[in-house]
Amino acid sequence: MNSKSDKEPGNNQISREAVDWLLKRIIHIPKNWLIISSIFILLSTFQVNGGEKLTFKFQVTNTTAIFLALTWLPSILKIFALTGGAVKTPAGEITGSSMMPMLQSLTGDTLGYLIEQTKLAEDVAPPQQQLEMRQIRHEWQKAYASTVPGSEARQQIERLSQRYKELRSSLPSGAKRTFEMESIAGRMRALAPEVNFSASEVNNLLKSNDQGKRLLGLSITEWSGDANYFYAVLSIINNSETAFEQTCALRAAQKMVSQLNEQQKKDLLSALIHQRNFNEAEKCWIRPNSNRWALSDRILSLLEK
Repeated sequence: MNSKSDKEPGNNQISREAVDWLLKRIIHIPKNWLIISSIFILLSTFQVNGGEKLTFKFQVTNTTAIFLALTWLPSILKIFALTGGAVKTPAGEITGSSMMPMLQSLTGDTLGYLIEQTKLAEDVAPPQQQLEMRQIRHEWQKAYASTVPGSEARQQIERLSQRYKELRSSLPSGAKRTFEMESIAGRMRALAPEVNFSASEVNNLLKSNDQGKRLLGLSITEWSGDANYFYAVLSIINNSETAFEQTCALRAAQKMVSQLNEQQKKDLLSALIHQRNFNEAEKCWIRPNSNRWALSDRILSLLEK
């Protein structure tokens, strides 16, 4: 007969069901990460020898092994988080505190990408697993935020906003641009609690014609959950330039639902019903079986309460 402790996880433990569900998602390496890792692996095997005659040789090197190992980094880090932040080895126990220096040693791009990928998984996770996913994401966010001095947080998040705008205009669609943009979104998410924008500044960001500034405004609004920005966010849901921008707006709207009055709830319901008629030409981005569909389902459920 199983004891209660065998059936129910403690306050500091993650449920077996959460592990089973999430492992199915995280063992699969993110497509963009896999593409970039594969490029580096291929380049590391290509050697050119000079001299009287150029020769080309393919050879597996130590560098190849390193890049091959890094291919699994997103999954390894997420699995580590799911174990409760402690892994026993013959040499001792690796804990969350000992892992923090390793997380901090990752590049900002990498941490930002991990944050956004974890958030995407959280968007579609069953309700009972969302808390675990959120815990994982918060670890990534703390690791990145700790690399930026508080006095520089605002300047850094504004630079990220500008970089996002530049990427959209300079890079063609593809794996590289997707990686860069998701990384920027993740880093903005990590810095949002560290910056202090006035209400008028946030409204101006949300209403800007600059996509980078709108993303910054949405990052701050999602973190604050302030319903004073509702109609600015609703406008972005209805008029998003991209599916990704609408994803960010839906996340912000979800945080506000409990504060909305009846008219605002009706307006949000109407917008969701319209946007769920998926049509890219008309910029209705909520496609069935997408993370935006899952987000809209959750918002609709909250509106019914």
